[in-house]
Amino acid sequence: MRIEFSKKIQVIEEYDVVVVGGGTAGAVAAISAGREGLKTLVVEQFGCLGGSQTMALVTPMMHNHIEGNPYSSAIDEEICDRIISYGYGYKDAGGNKGWFDPQMLKIVLEEMAVEAGCEILYHTSLVDVARNGQIIEAVILHNKDGLFAVKAKVFIDCTGDADVVYYAGLPYEMGNEEGVNQAISLRFQMTNIDCDRFGEYLESLGQKGATRYPYLHTAVVKGGNWPLNKVFEEKVEQGILTEQDLNYFQVFSVPGKPNDLAFNCPELGGTKNVIDARYLSQKQIEGKRAILRLAKFLREYIPGFENSYICDIAAMIGVRESRRAKTEYILTKEDVLSYRKFEDGIAHTNYPIDIHGASGKLECASQGITEKYYEIPYRSLVVVGVDNLLVAGRCIGADFIAQSSIRVQQTCRAMGEAAGIAAKLAIQRNVPCRDVDGREVRSIMRERGGKL
Repeated sequence: MRIEFSKKIQVIEEYDVVVVGGGTAGAVAAISAGREGLKTLVVEQFGCLGGSQTMALVTPMMHNHIEGNPYSSAIDEEICDRIISYGYGYKDAGGNKGWFDPQMLKIVLEEMAVEAGCEILYHTSLVDVARNGQIIEAVILHNKDGLFAVKAKVFIDCTGDADVVYYAGLPYEMGNEEGVNQAISLRFQMTNIDCDRFGEYLESLGQKGATRYPYLHTAVVKGGNWPLNKVFEEKVEQGILTEQDLNYFQVFSVPGKPNDLAFNCPELGGTKNVIDARYLSQKQIEGKRAILRLAKFLREYIPGFENSYICDIAAMIGVRESRRAKTEYILTKEDVLSYRKFEDGIAHTNYPIDIHGASGKLECASQGITEKYYEIPYRSLVVVGVDNLLVAGRCIGADFIAQSSIRVQQTCRAMGEAAGIAAKLAIQRNVPCRDVDGREVRSIMRERGGKL
């Protein structure tokens, strides 16, 4: 059956920049554009900014694996400093300021976006894109007011899933050579934990370091040698846990909450098109069942958890990889493994290739290189086929293997800052985004305090 639907959609406002998706990259893109004096709208499906960091409970940010953890984005470092000043962030011994409480991050990102003059439209979803040849004219949105459109001179796709690219009918890639995406996860948090007692227990199993608040971290990975591995293997044999529970289990302390722990699990597998709505719904249900099983196990068998309980379950599934936009430059695994540098590099990292749901290691062909990090070029943010669309975050132009390294939060924030700057230059000079000189974007990021 086919239903004919016809409705006039009103353009309610015009902006310099519309950022679609207020997540890890999108919040920073909006702040960056707003600070450049642009009339900026950020559209977000939830009631807060932060995306995977806040709604999927993905904490902490990962170290970029460069000595001292230098921040490519000054806005990124400012966010970390602000949340630390509020007592809900932490800087570890490796220079990573990215330990944070997801609830406080909601407040910090919102504060900074409002201070930058951004308009935020919460509880609003992208429905379609109005494209006229090389130009994105408007995005069609929906919220409690109904369907409407907003226009912009430049659009920035920060949806994580390249939704603007997809609705505009532009090319993209997805998954590995078989089309299979990385494994997804549903995170949760528990409270009323005696973290000191848990830390002592980890030490009794042989763990050295990272056993006390504010820096408590442990994990279980199938085939790994974490101290908890043997405990999990035993409980799988007894039928108390499942093989799925053994595949991946990771725990982090939460700054400002000495009795809480954040769990990067359960990991729920991968498939082709992990962002299929029915699949995501099924995994939300499956994930909650696994969380109940893990919480019961922890209370009954792990010292320190006797009186603990679940205090939060992510509203958002943690998707590591889905659609990836076709851009002017596609970052490759060779770029990552050879530590390639670019004149228009707008972010640097040495975060390892990290493909969840796959095994095996890639050898690094980088003999003789002393600066062991690679850069992401501005061109990987410039979507092909249109003049006024940029992409930032985990859906930039990268192959499947390279994407597994660039997808972490610190790198995504740097891409967001670069996109906001590039939008200003494109509008100021009335040129397509592809004609913006990425070297100038890099230079402005440096002037702002980015360590590039």
